[in-house]
Amino acid sequence: MKKGAIFDQDGLMFDTEAIYMEGWIAVAEELGIVIPEGYFAGVRGASGENLIKAVNRFLPDVDAKDYIDRVFDYAHTAQDTRLPEKPGLHEILSFFKSNGVKMAVASSTKRSRVEKNLKKSGIDQYFEVLVTGDEVTEGKPDPEIFLTAAAKIGLDPTDCYVFEDSYNGVRAGHRAGCCTVMVPDLIGPDEEMLQTADLCCKDLLEVVDSIKTGKI
Repeated sequence: MKKGAIFDQDGLMFDTEAIYMEGWIAVAEELGIVIPEGYFAGVRGASGENLIKAVNRFLPDVDAKDYIDRVFDYAHTAQDTRLPEKPGLHEILSFFKSNGVKMAVASSTKRSRVEKNLKKSGIDQYFEVLVTGDEVTEGKPDPEIFLTAAAKIGLDPTDCYVFEDSYNGVRAGHRAGCCTVMVPDLIGPDEEMLQTADLCCKDLLEVVDSIKTGKI
């Protein structure tokens, strides 16, 4: 078993990616934007300048920052009233705690929102470290956020698990040198993800079983 576990937030611990998708669609309708095929997979998990670049790649004629800001406002307002948890969330956190595994969150979301969500779900006490999108220079798929999280819990990246649902998150975890486990949310793994992730699991309960049986 690895000594550290680094968790993404949206789509991994909480079923919030569906809320962001609602936001992308709702704001697009307000602004008269037609969302192209492949858009959601392309932007999911990205943050900061990388997210702006991703939006610009798919929608070159749209004010990317304005669109993103509106979508995030929509999603954060929605999360104040609904924050569904992913199956196995409490079980995996309890499992790691009982085995002395250090835990961190590495999320593209701003710290204030991450802290609010963790507290609301009653799991904030499990994590020694939070690294958020407003605290790193490069967003996912750059590995900076995971390298920072590993350093802050005092471990080499190779001795850490990374749990991610998005393509960009899996790319970032792999590039950081962590044992990267994909737990798909709205979009399942393609051939690249199957080759990049060390393991793909249907939910966090399967992750626990996979660690117990030595698959990772």
